[in-house]
Amino acid sequence: MTIKSSSCDDHTAAFPPLGKGIKALMVWPDFPGSFWSFAGMMEMLDEKVVMPPLGLVTVAALCPKDWTIRLIDQQVDEVSDDDILWADLVMVSGMRVQRKGLEEILARARRLGRRTIVGGPYASGEPEVLLELADHVVAGEPDEVFDEIARDLENGTAKRLYTIEEKPDVTQTPVPRFDLLNLDYYASMSIQFSRGCPFQCEFCDIIILYGRKPRAKRPEQVLTELDTLLNLGWKKQVFIVDDNFIGNHKLALGLSVELEKWQRAHGFPLAFYTEASMDLAQRPALIEAMVKANFFYVFVGIESPVKESLTETKKYQNLRLDPVECIEILHKGGLWVTGGFIVGFDSDPEDIFDQQIRYIEDAAIPWAILNFLHAVPLTPLHDRMKKEGRLIEYSVNSSDSTTSNFRTMIPLESLVRGYQKTLAAIYDPAKFYERSWRSLQSWQTKDCQRPAQQPALASIIRITLRSFWRQGLRSSYRRAYWKFFFQLVSRYLFNPPKLWLGFTMMISGHHFIPYSQEVVREVEKSIPAPVKAPSLEMSVQVE
Repeated sequence: MTIKSSSCDDHTAAFPPLGKGIKALMVWPDFPGSFWSFAGMMEMLDEKVVMPPLGLVTVAALCPKDWTIRLIDQQVDEVSDDDILWADLVMVSGMRVQRKGLEEILARARRLGRRTIVGGPYASGEPEVLLELADHVVAGEPDEVFDEIARDLENGTAKRLYTIEEKPDVTQTPVPRFDLLNLDYYASMSIQFSRGCPFQCEFCDIIILYGRKPRAKRPEQVLTELDTLLNLGWKKQVFIVDDNFIGNHKLALGLSVELEKWQRAHGFPLAFYTEASMDLAQRPALIEAMVKANFFYVFVGIESPVKESLTETKKYQNLRLDPVECIEILHKGGLWVTGGFIVGFDSDPEDIFDQQIRYIEDAAIPWAILNFLHAVPLTPLHDRMKKEGRLIEYSVNSSDSTTSNFRTMIPLESLVRGYQKTLAAIYDPAKFYERSWRSLQSWQTKDCQRPAQQPALASIIRITLRSFWRQGLRSSYRRAYWKFFFQLVSRYLFNPPKLWLGFTMMISGHHFIPYSQEVVREVEKSIPAPVKAPSLEMSVQVE
């Protein structure tokens, strides 16, 4: 695999050699508040955040064996000046949503005189932005070339920009350095099976960054990673982070079969969840194999119930079956569904918000994540908006309340008002808990499904008491909360999968309900204030 020459003027700028045995500080920047942070829910649990930085522990496994590596996850720990000064090299990765934190840590390291290198999705999408802040930028997947980058850093020949256009063979990617993580911090662990997606959604940068030909690890690689986690004491949820787990459905089926065998051999210690495209509903054998492997739930990119909007964005895989029927099929097959939705497509009709609300209610999706459409750099949508002169800004901000970065066909104020209306409706406490209850009823668990290992009795008591105090006594939605609680324990007390997921949904209300209200308030700021006509007094003064 080759590295493309840098196009920046100073790509041959001299840096002193760092020598052998580099001390590297890896930093995962903090996230802003989001629907996916589950921040309110985490206040109830003993863990601190949902999941760890898989990308960094994967890169750590690529580093030379004589490097000394420390990893700090800013979601849970602060980075001190002493931490930075300890290091010869500060290594940072992150997604666009982490932009602020990523840029702050790079600026701090530069002020303290430490060398920096940055990679990951944000750097791959906008390397020219990060070249202003980092000494070295890696754009692309470094699996097969990191040894060359490491030698350059050691020898003083490191380039300013490494552009890697070829996609690596992930069957050669080593087991991530899970040992660098404090496992007690996390509610779930992450592994990766495949990269890439075969579809062509106009707004998606995954197919640009990772390609449209899914590349997958061998099943034995995945099982080795699970063995590693098990040996470290991990016996909870595992998120398979693939942007589309079924991008290659045959390989996904093969892995699921092997996962079931592994689970049986180890007493079903883990529960899995993942992301998949909506056409999973057309693959009953794959659904069955996933459920037998102890997959509990799946995130699906539903986006819109409007066929014209799906056609516009080339999301043809969502047009093959009735969208409500798809969710019913997955629920009946044993997979509980959470979904993503988008507003701001050119083809969205005036009643798009009513249609989104109606679909989310009809399909009984409790965790429904609604976003404004954004034209992300490198995507076909970004190119189209730029050609049409509709692009408002080059970079996309990283907040759930950030409106579309292009001029939408729906006027801005109408778009914001509709977004606010939709969030307020779906996260109205009574509606949220009613939908959660209906989703539990429609989700048909199988005998083979077992919830993740539960914490010790003392922890369960602590979590329950925190929930009773914060939700059942002090919250504004306590009536809906208690109604759901009594329904749950009276109906599913002796059904471990439904009791576990029902309890998870119950405490998740402490995140989704207040956070959605916060987003509704924040997005109000994006509506331009009305221009006031000059007063009579001002007119007289001018005259």
